Amino acid sequence: MNSGSVASLLFEAGSLMLIGMIFVFSFLGLLIVGIHLIARFCEAFPGEIAEPSAHLKGPSANLSRNNQAVQPGIDGNFIAAISAAIHTHRQNSKK
Repeated sequence: MNSGSVASLLFEAGSLMLIGMIFVFSFLGLLIVGIHLIARFCEAFPGEIAEPSAHLKGPSANLSRNNQAVQPGIDGNFIAAISAAIHTHRQNSKK
């Protein structure tokens, strides 16, 4: 192996590394600029703020007497079946 080929390979590796770093830094720079532009757009044109739904307000928003969240449209038997399946899974995974 002669020194000319090693130097050539090192130069090629360095140039590829430099091109890759320039590409990554330019992409990240454009991403930051885009995020700032979107933030300014959202500040300039604010939309209506929607009222958060009950499940986003906190864990104590809608609690039944069994201390489980109640959501309209979900059958109690369905919740009980899911709770039993989770309980069984947790019991089996402890072993």
